[in-house]
Amino acid sequence: MLTETQPQLLDEAKKWIDNLVTYVTGINESKNKFYKWATGKTNRDVLMQIEHFHNQFHIQLINLHDLKHAIRLHMQEVKSVTDHDHSRNHLQLEDQYNFLVNDLDNLNADFTRFTAD
Repeated sequence: MLTETQPQLLDEAKKWIDNLVTYVTGINESKNKFYKWATGKTNRDVLMQIEHFHNQFHIQLINLHDLKHAIRLHMQEVKSVTDHDHSRNHLQLEDQYNFLVNDLDNLNADFTRFTAD
């Protein structure tokens, strides 16, 4: 029974990693556009928001790296320890994944609103 769920866990984990990679790409593209947009801005409130988004991009890239690493370790464990139920760890990673994706989507929406003004 455990071996039947292992391929499913690995498939789902691989999809998470693939999706997180697209978020990394999206953040890097947003950073590049953002830095061009921010050039020459002098309003104090705008500068504070620029610093906020700069910090958030950096923090979220770290979070993405850390979660991808944790997922890869989980995948290695699922592959190498076949007589163990990995579903608990998998569900914890799924919660972390969903939380991070929600944060990233909110950051992107906030960033889009800010740069549209």
